[in-house]
Amino acid sequence: MEVERDLEMLEDGRFRYIQRAEGEVRELVYDYKWCNGCGICVYACPVNAIELGPVHDIALGLDMPPVIIDHLKCAYCGICYSFCPFNAYEFYIGGERVEKSKLTLSPVMYTYKYETCRECTLCYKACPTKAITRKVFITRQQIEEKNVDMDGSVEIDRDKCNLCGICAEFCEVFSMVEKEPTPEDVMPYTDILIDEEKCDYCKLCEEVCPEEAIKVEGKRVSFQLPEKIAEISVNQDICSHCGYCEEVCPYDAAKTIKPIDGKLELFEARMARCDPVGCAACILVCKHNKVWYVSKDRGRVHFNDKFCIYCGACENACPYDLIRVYRYSYFTKEVATDAPWREAWEEAVTRIVEKERVEEPFKFFVEETEIEVEEEEAAVPAVDEKRLKVLEEKVSKIEDILKKARYRRAIESGDVDIFVRGVKRASGKDKGKEKQKT
Repeated sequence: MEVERDLEMLEDGRFRYIQRAEGEVRELVYDYKWCNGCGICVYACPVNAIELGPVHDIALGLDMPPVIIDHLKCAYCGICYSFCPFNAYEFYIGGERVEKSKLTLSPVMYTYKYETCRECTLCYKACPTKAITRKVFITRQQIEEKNVDMDGSVEIDRDKCNLCGICAEFCEVFSMVEKEPTPEDVMPYTDILIDEEKCDYCKLCEEVCPEEAIKVEGKRVSFQLPEKIAEISVNQDICSHCGYCEEVCPYDAAKTIKPIDGKLELFEARMARCDPVGCAACILVCKHNKVWYVSKDRGRVHFNDKFCIYCGACENACPYDLIRVYRYSYFTKEVATDAPWREAWEEAVTRIVEKERVEEPFKFFVEETEIEVEEEEAAVPAVDEKRLKVLEEKVSKIEDILKKARYRRAIESGDVDIFVRGVKRASGKDKGKEKQKT
């Protein structure tokens, strides 16, 4: 079977690996900008076609792929695509993208949005990968009806307000004081401000506030608000399933199912080597989950494993070997029907958990060489006729002894002495004793 393999770099920087065999075209697309160098695909690959790059240097800014793929060794099986927790790969057969759920095994990971969601701004502002978006259907500025020369006031009950940000994205009168979410505090806001110079006291903000924390003295305009003024959606393809949304949501409307169960540890005995100012590779490489931070109390890096999926990128990036990532299980689901190569897929899961690469069979090469053999003539010594005659006489005497039943019974019963005496008499060495017996 003729197999053609090719490699090309797309305009957006992604790598496209192609295999053509018997009319079938398979494509593996790798986005190295999105890859964080966790190395899960390195362990999962059944043919050792993937090698881990210098993750530490890449975390600090080196522009190169965190993993290198040998497209000539690649089996185009889709295992790396299926088990990548961050979807840095795309897999196509015959020009159509393969769904992970249709492969032999695929990870169990999902972020749910429940009916209790109030479509606020907290989750999408806190999301590290921007997988959560908020589509706004209407704002106050789009409503033409306004109060003119209206005197009034706007107040916020700080005890009721949970800084959800709905009012701020609905009306320009309100603005949120934003901050960067961190593993210590995922809240994206610190306060809310009011600019009453922009307010016409229409009282619509009272209705959009889910906590009834806003009170306006004014006149309600006649415009009827739609049932939803915005809607939250989650892009599962770029969701890292970190759980920031679940942590920040005040309405218990988000739930994250993580693909890996494990444990994160620091080598405390050597943490004096940690240099969060000059290095911080663990913080930088954890761009999808944002687990690592500089602890003010400890004066060096620390982690919040509540948001960790135990991918292992931080362990690969640490130059002092201070981080240990343990994996206990990788949760997968399988297709309903028995799929081919199932054992290879199950072995890939085992290697991911145990962080072991596939063992390649031992290879050796035998080179055939022609060896010239020189034949030597064997020297046959001359026969000593005298010695041969003596030997024949001795053998003849033993044959005569063995013809007698007495000596054969002696050999069979183990009485060797009788046989020896017979030999001696036959050879003339025991004649005296024989005469005495006679």
